Amino acid sequence: MGLAAKQIYHNQKSVTKREFEKAYVELMDNIRIIDQRLSTKADEVVLTMSLAHRQEIEELQSEVVELHRELKQIKNQNAKRERTEKFDQIRRNNTITSWFKKMQIARK
Repeated sequence: MGLAAKQIYHNQKSVTKREFEKAYVELMDNIRIIDQRLSTKADEVVLTMSLAHRQEIEELQSEVVELHRELKQIKNQNAKRERTEKFDQIRRNNTITSWFKKMQIARK
C-alpha cells in the first residue's frame, strides 16, 4: 500500500512557486476587500445608531422642555390660588372683626 500512495502523490500536479505566490496574492486581495467591506458596514451601522440616538435625545429634550413649561404653569396657578385664599381669609377676618366691632357698638 505504501508504494501505491507514493505513486498517487507523484501523479498529482505540483504547484510552482509562481502559481503559489499568485494564488497567495489573490487570496490576500480578497481578504483585504472583505475587510474593507466589513469596516464600511460597521461604520454604516455606527452612523445609523448614532443618528437614531440623536433623534431620541432631541425627543427627550423636547419632552423635558414641555414638562418644565407645564410645571411652571402649575406653580403659577398654585401661587395664584394661594394669594386668592390669603386675600379671602384676610377679608373674612376683617368682616368678622368689623361685625364684632359693630356688635360692641350696638351693646352700648
